[in-house]
Amino acid sequence: MKKIELFGRRLTIGFEKKEKIQKETKDMELSAKEVVNEKVVYLILILVITVISANTYLFSNGHLKLGDVARRDVIAPTDIIYNDRAAKERIISEILENSRKEYISVDNVERQTILRIENFFEQIKKNKNLDSDLAYSKINNSFNIEISSKLFIYLYEKSNDELDDLKDKYLRDIKTLYKQGVKKDGNVLRLNNLFEMIEDLDFYEESFVRAFIKPNYILDSEKTEELLNEKIEQVKNVSVRIKAGSIILKKGEVVSESKVVILKNAGLYGRTSKVIKFMGTLIYLFILSIIFKNICTKFMFNEIRKKSYYSAIMLSLAVGIISSRVIDPNWKYILPIETVFILLGILVNIKTSLIIGGFLILYAIPLNGFSIEYLVIEIFSLIISLYLITKIKNRTNIINTGIYIGMTKVFIVLTMAVGMNIEFVDSLIKSGVLFLSGAFSGMLTIALLPYFERTFNILTDIKLLELGDLSQPLLRRLSVSAPGTFHHSMMVATLSEQATEAIGGNHVLARVASYYHDIGKMKRPQFYVENQADGVNPHNNLSPSLSTLIITSHTKDGDEMGREYNLPKEIRDIMYEHQGTTLLAYFYNKAKQSNPHLEESDFRYSGPKPRSKESAVIMLADSIEAAVRSLDEKTPVTIEKMLRKIIGSKVEEQQLSDADLTFKEIEIIIQSFTKILMSIHHVRIKYPGQK
Repeated sequence: MKKIELFGRRLTIGFEKKEKIQKETKDMELSAKEVVNEKVVYLILILVITVISANTYLFSNGHLKLGDVARRDVIAPTDIIYNDRAAKERIISEILENSRKEYISVDNVERQTILRIENFFEQIKKNKNLDSDLAYSKINNSFNIEISSKLFIYLYEKSNDELDDLKDKYLRDIKTLYKQGVKKDGNVLRLNNLFEMIEDLDFYEESFVRAFIKPNYILDSEKTEELLNEKIEQVKNVSVRIKAGSIILKKGEVVSESKVVILKNAGLYGRTSKVIKFMGTLIYLFILSIIFKNICTKFMFNEIRKKSYYSAIMLSLAVGIISSRVIDPNWKYILPIETVFILLGILVNIKTSLIIGGFLILYAIPLNGFSIEYLVIEIFSLIISLYLITKIKNRTNIINTGIYIGMTKVFIVLTMAVGMNIEFVDSLIKSGVLFLSGAFSGMLTIALLPYFERTFNILTDIKLLELGDLSQPLLRRLSVSAPGTFHHSMMVATLSEQATEAIGGNHVLARVASYYHDIGKMKRPQFYVENQADGVNPHNNLSPSLSTLIITSHTKDGDEMGREYNLPKEIRDIMYEHQGTTLLAYFYNKAKQSNPHLEESDFRYSGPKPRSKESAVIMLADSIEAAVRSLDEKTPVTIEKMLRKIIGSKVEEQQLSDADLTFKEIEIIIQSFTKILMSIHHVRIKYPGQK
């Protein structure tokens, strides 16, 4: 019963311990969430305060209204683009006034008019024997026209020869008018302009022509209206652009109706307009900040939690938004905001660059007058930046990335210029500025990247790739001073890189760290078996304690060399961790033969144990590579058996207890190691004649 009770107690104790661990873990998670939330709030405060500080202009310049006199110069706070309705109406009025009208041609009008005039003059001649009043009444009724009595008396008193001369002149002039076209618009006969073409036109001839002439072109009102409507529909909105920093009103200038339109579009007209714009900006920032906080805490929890990453994010974001705030609005497009995108993509990851870069653009929109043009250009810049960052392999690629970003911005702005009917010259100048901005962002990134790497202790893939160049001085020195160790490091790198990639770790870090993990052996290369080419082992003449001291010191020696050559801390940590607290069993057992009371800890590496997947994989690869070389028969069965034995011993010794490795990942590592080692140590086929 006691055993059962004791066993039950142990179970109870174990359960209580588990509860305690779970509670501590939960408390740590809650604490981490609070810390992350607090850090995100700091980011939001930087962004919001910077943006709001730029809106103080809304409460400056007083509350101008129509007819007021400006007490100081009123400056456009941002680019202002608006549609000028008055200008559009003026264009339509000009079209209505100057538009060509459509007329219907009337046949035989000229011939009929000429016959009537000839007949009229004949009737005057025939009725000269009558009283003038009687002749006037008779002729008027006969031709159904109204000729003034003054004109009739003028003609009636002429002799026949004089009448013939007048008839010829009148007919000649009327033919001239018909040749030009006699047009009638509704009830209006348009003759005034035509009369200017007649020489020696007097009152009597003008009266005569007006009485007899008929239009040979009559206005087609339906077709004319249809054409006018087509032209009016083609009239586009007149887009007026006022650059940021331009003077809208000069001191002492009266606020006219045209200025009121500009002030309204700038949000500077009247108290109500200013308050509405300011409140709209606050609401926009409030909603944006809520979204930003939720996205950061959900998708960037680990990045914000890590101090080095958070510091880089905060500095980049602060510099980006403050630069957008203080730069002259006329030069906003030359600001290399893409530097933030590229830096964060390289220093942290693409996800961080997308989130922080996207929200930086959104927070900067109020600083640019909610410009759709700015939003479109920067969104496309962010997208192309994210794509190009994945292609960066060295610092030279960063320059190319900046150039490609500049070219993308040029393409976008020219496309928008065509679509929005923006003046080509302005668009061309802006294109040049945008290209310089993109190119400058690449150069600025190269200049800032080393400072960010060193200041915040961030190891980037670019830095790793540069350190992985075998022409690096330290690696060249290793290949000459300790060629066996160099070859061993290359083999460990091959094993580590493939296995780390298989379990989702940083395979670049694993490969490069493997190159450097044993550089401490250069100090005394002959004391390590892989460098003992002549078969002489110096340890045969040394005490086990001294041999242990020499062997274990290579981790510390490596760290010192790494500091001398400015190797990153992550790589120097792996120099210590790849041996963990492993026991040098051979020297311990040898020393114990002469002194059974020795402390085992004196024959162990100082540690610490591996604290990352990459470090743990390198530890396993380091142990396995040397052990497999000692196998006489290298088959898949013997290699895998050796692997499981070595890895099993590491697990039993709790060397992997601090590394974030699961049993599933360990199995993947074993399979990866087996596959690579078999490809390296494949059985060679003997050909005829070979020994």
